Amino acid sequence: MSLSLPPAPNEVVTLHDVVAWRFPDEGAVIRSAGAELRAARAVICVSQATADDAQQLLGLTNTHVVYPGISEDFRNARPLDPGRLRELSIKQPYIVHAGGASNRKNLGALADAWSVVARECPELSLVLSGPPHPHRTALFSTLPRTRLIGRTGNADVPGLLAGATALVVPSLHEGFGLPVLEGMAAGVPVVAANSTSLPEVAGGAALLVPPTAEGVADGLLAILRGKVDVERMISHGRARSAEFTWERCLDRHAAIWRAAAEDAA
Repeated sequence: MSLSLPPAPNEVVTLHDVVAWRFPDEGAVIRSAGAELRAARAVICVSQATADDAQQLLGLTNTHVVYPGISEDFRNARPLDPGRLRELSIKQPYIVHAGGASNRKNLGALADAWSVVARECPELSLVLSGPPHPHRTALFSTLPRTRLIGRTGNADVPGLLAGATALVVPSLHEGFGLPVLEGMAAGVPVVAANSTSLPEVAGGAALLVPPTAEGVADGLLAILRGKVDVERMISHGRARSAEFTWERCLDRHAAIWRAAAEDAA
């Protein structure tokens, strides 16, 4: 989030999250942000969880929830071909985590969970996609059958997800949680933490677990051992992800902008 000049009273601002107020490693808090956001005609939040956070932490009463869309590249994506998997040193079957490595991503719990899952499922690998980060490297570099592939190009991400046995999102806090929807659109069962915006976004189509090592391990093992109906999860996930389109997002934005302009007239 970045703000410079205070918004005019009829300005509409989009707020993706307020994680800097909760997690110091996410960056410095902009001291003027609260006043600037309160001065706006409307603040568009990407989830109800973010709107609730903004109301609690910044005292906002002018919030509107508008969900973003997801790229069409994830819908019915095909797994990466064997040659590309070899280039990335990925062996199937694999679980995938895609995202950052800040504290709220809860990678410590995932690392502990993977120690359990790796022991129980010796044929399985864990692939972690995201910008190189010393915290991620320290946690996973010595664990069995883990592959840190760094920042993945946009052309590879849909296929990376589509070829996975499951996607895991163990985050303690997310403003929205885009990987949950991307995994669903790609036809992958999703194990997600039962925290902040993730249940809201998943809409009942992901396996929600406590954001603990035990919770994450139990969720992954439930999918791997057939304790949940994976095909039903995939079907529900595709249907849920189909609700999040950029056309719907833009229509909702336009309605809020139009109302702000009419109020200011």
